[in-house]
Amino acid sequence: MSALHRTPTHRADGSAVYFRGVRVAPKVAAATGGAVVAAGLSVAGAGVASAEQSVWDKVAQCESGGNWSINTGNGYYGGLQFSSSTWKAFGGTAYAATANTASKAEQIAVAQRTLAQQGPGAWPTCGQRAGLTKANGGADANAQPGGSSSGGSSAPSTSGDLVVDGKFGPATTRALEKWIGVSQNGSLSTGDIKALQSKVGAKADGKIGSETTAKLRAAIGQKSNGAWDFRSDSSSVTALQRFLNSGAPAASTPAPSTGGSSSAGKLVVDGKFGPATTRSLQSWVGVTADGSLSTSDIKALQSKIGAKADGKIGSETTAKLRAAIGQKGNGVWDFRTNYATVKALQQYLNG
Repeated sequence: MSALHRTPTHRADGSAVYFRGVRVAPKVAAATGGAVVAAGLSVAGAGVASAEQSVWDKVAQCESGGNWSINTGNGYYGGLQFSSSTWKAFGGTAYAATANTASKAEQIAVAQRTLAQQGPGAWPTCGQRAGLTKANGGADANAQPGGSSSGGSSAPSTSGDLVVDGKFGPATTRALEKWIGVSQNGSLSTGDIKALQSKVGAKADGKIGSETTAKLRAAIGQKSNGAWDFRSDSSSVTALQRFLNSGAPAASTPAPSTGGSSSAGKLVVDGKFGPATTRSLQSWVGVTADGSLSTSDIKALQSKIGAKADGKIGSETTAKLRAAIGQKGNGVWDFRTNYATVKALQQYLNG
């Protein structure tokens, strides 16, 4: 089908846009599929990429002239012209906010995920011109930069489990989640960010910014470099990956107790919420184990157990904590003053 008459897959009709001095009608455009550039190159008489290039290079040559960092301001980004919604839907925001600021390998990985679900029709004109198929495009719902799948790293690092590549993907996210002591699902939630902020001593507001990045860099032995979001800063991610590979202790490992020992573990199971129990709880939550619960510590605890993170212990926090350690609610307001709850907590931490 001619590019001038095909039906767009992702791009909505809109005003005509310009590329390389060629005016193209709005009906030509399609996000991640033949887009403005495809028609522009067709009008200009440019051919597709040479045979020795990969099929994705051919698609990109058609879509964007092979410019993997292109942003013409038309709402579609990168070599393969992803819309923001498609980029987000297939996990691209784990690498960069928009495709044009991600690496070529990251853009191809997201394209392979898109291809697995939508097929070559996601690029209706350029995919056809490039001869794109699920087979030669490496369709994989779990594709990762470098050719790995299932959310893992492309290869083990010589210094640990993570590839030290400066890219904040799902594998690095899970390792970070393990370190801060939250559920390891490969995606940082607001609660996860608050737990991280509490661990590194930043304001626990659930929003990553320059303070959180600077505090995290300090925690892993690096000086501040002025980066706003560590996830998009290659040097910060590289340092973090090396730190995590070096055997950074998981936050869920209880700190040693100074209050004696019991036959069941490190804590005396006496139902009293003292410094030793506090330190063990802090280690479980993933904050500094100093034996005194601060407001930020309580917020981190609340985020971990799914309670409202307001820094104030009340009936909801106590009920959620009891549920997290396998106990039914007992109507208690502050778990620290309830013998049965503290005893159950101590037994849980010892286990």
